[in-house]
Amino acid sequence: MMTRRTPSRLLRGVAASIGMITLLAGCLSPQQDTALQALNSDRSAHGLRSLSPQGQLQAKAQAWAERLARDNRLYHSTLTDGVPGCWTGLGENVGYGGSIDMIENAYMHSPPHRANILNGNYTQAAVGVATNGDRTFTVQEFMSGC
Repeated sequence: MMTRRTPSRLLRGVAASIGMITLLAGCLSPQQDTALQALNSDRSAHGLRSLSPQGQLQAKAQAWAERLARDNRLYHSTLTDGVPGCWTGLGENVGYGGSIDMIENAYMHSPPHRANILNGNYTQAAVGVATNGDRTFTVQEFMSGC
């Protein structure tokens, strides 16, 4: 049975969605926030809009960063693992270095990583950050939604 959505019900649903986005943005760790700001700063410098974190994608990025730090090596995830069902494009950057800024700089000097960061088709992103000793590992997940 289908129920008719009145304008007030629709507005409550939109408000709840906006609240969830705000809540998610407030849940990033300081390191994740720094990594997301670095990514979005590079996008902004090239005339692209900032990307906001997406919940399931954010969980995937953080879990993968923790795995890389635990294994103390770099390798990519299976792109579709842990990704919401409705997407048209996916990308991933993984890296490690002495700091988040150093890793972001390396991404921007690597053509394939830079292409992910500056892809104007992506609508959502996520970042994961973990450490192992003096190494910082970052994961950037990108998604074009439906």
